[in-house]
Amino acid sequence: MDIKAELLKIKSYLMSTEVTPTAQEFAMYDLASGGQVSINGEVVVGAEVMVIDGDGNAVPAPDGEHELVGVAKIKTEAGKIVEIMPIEEEPTIEVEIEAGEEMAEAMPMPDHAKEMESMTERITKLEGMIADMMTRMDGMGKATQAMTAVVEEVASRPTAEVSKPVAFTYLNPKEKQNDKFSNLLNALK
Repeated sequence: MDIKAELLKIKSYLMSTEVTPTAQEFAMYDLASGGQVSINGEVVVGAEVMVIDGDGNAVPAPDGEHELVGVAKIKTEAGKIVEIMPIEEEPTIEVEIEAGEEMAEAMPMPDHAKEMESMTERITKLEGMIADMMTRMDGMGKATQAMTAVVEEVASRPTAEVSKPVAFTYLNPKEKQNDKFSNLLNALK
């Protein structure tokens, strides 16, 4: 097994999906109490909530409950949504009126097409995000398998013997001096 090649393969698995930064999308909502808030992204727990003051400046929303007109009630702490509650609708009183077909035609029906289109866009966006996450998870699974193979290969290789230090001659200076003197006498002969 070529460990370097396997490590390069692991790197390619982990780096195969490009991470694209997502732009912050702030949506404006009207408050039932008057004024407006800006929410980073969708109305979900953890989203940042900024209150727009009279001068148009954005400040973190105060702690408490705020009703977004036509959307939901939110509870904020430290400028973030911590709870989302449905809007409590006033009970409607049903009155049976005998009228002709003209009355039914005159009453406008609510237009849900825009809501459906918005939901369809959100679902499509979420499906894309899920597909991207699945691709990344697949790459991470392959990288994990490759890393396991490298670790097993390295673990199966024998370890080298511990090297022994070389004996140094300078630790015995008298023997060294005697050798030099003997070499000098031999050279003079």
